[in-house]
Amino acid sequence: MTASELHTRAMLVSLRISSWGATKEDKEVSAEVARLYGAKTESGKYTKRLMPKGKNAYQDLQSHIAAMRNACYAQTLPWSDDGWRMLPIKNHSHFTDTMRNGSHVYDSLLATLVSEYPTLKQQAIDDATQQAKITGNPRRLLSDSDFPRDVFGEYSWGIEYNPVPAATDFRVSLPKDEIDAIAARTEQRVRDAFQSAMTGPKGAVTRLYEVVSKIQETLANPEGIFRDTLIGNARELCDILTRLNVTEDPALETLRRQTELLAMSEPQTIRDNADVRASVANEAQSILDAMQSTYGAIFA
Repeated sequence: MTASELHTRAMLVSLRISSWGATKEDKEVSAEVARLYGAKTESGKYTKRLMPKGKNAYQDLQSHIAAMRNACYAQTLPWSDDGWRMLPIKNHSHFTDTMRNGSHVYDSLLATLVSEYPTLKQQAIDDATQQAKITGNPRRLLSDSDFPRDVFGEYSWGIEYNPVPAATDFRVSLPKDEIDAIAARTEQRVRDAFQSAMTGPKGAVTRLYEVVSKIQETLANPEGIFRDTLIGNARELCDILTRLNVTEDPALETLRRQTELLAMSEPQTIRDNADVRASVANEAQSILDAMQSTYGAIFA
């Protein structure tokens, strides 16, 4: 596959979500503990929790944010360590639909948090006051000044897209040989990134191997207990991989189809029928053997 073909198969995407951590450092306590143990002040810190425990509007929003980050990770491939992910063009529509729906839920949950924030804040202050009385520790107290005045301003949601870098992106006044060298390095980086997206530690092939390994390891033990997600995760991944096989690797597609067939077995049937359980475990092992034969170097 040529470099120009690679550039047309994917784009780069970055999901940027900022959120309020609902904690505040007590610098006086941190310094006091450091003095007590003869440690450096920066070696640790004491923080106050600023939201009540349990299910509430704040926790609901935080859980949704975590779920959307996981969804972004699941539907994209590795690119760099600075937040950018590779989004295959074949998965663009599915990804944007997921993010659009997630954004709507995010807006609704944030509005609920803003509405309930005064009540939650007061509850946190009251809980801290009660704990301070029980423990005799005034450090547990909270005050209005510990909380942000505008909790809405603590949150933001954004998605950025960029093209995969190409050698032709360079428009600089340098000698031709230097420009050519930069272009060559850029093209090689793109090739390496695409290869890593497929066979790297967090790439498409590795994801499939990990899911099948979990099935084989669990079902090979006749007494092993498992949840429906053991098979459900494999089904979900097989669906996603139809859109993440950015290099159109035929070997990966064959293995994906084999895993898809394996995952057609119903979890309860596997639990109830020892022969089915053994058959699925054996088929999982066959898939793993095929992956080792095809991509052995990356599992060494």
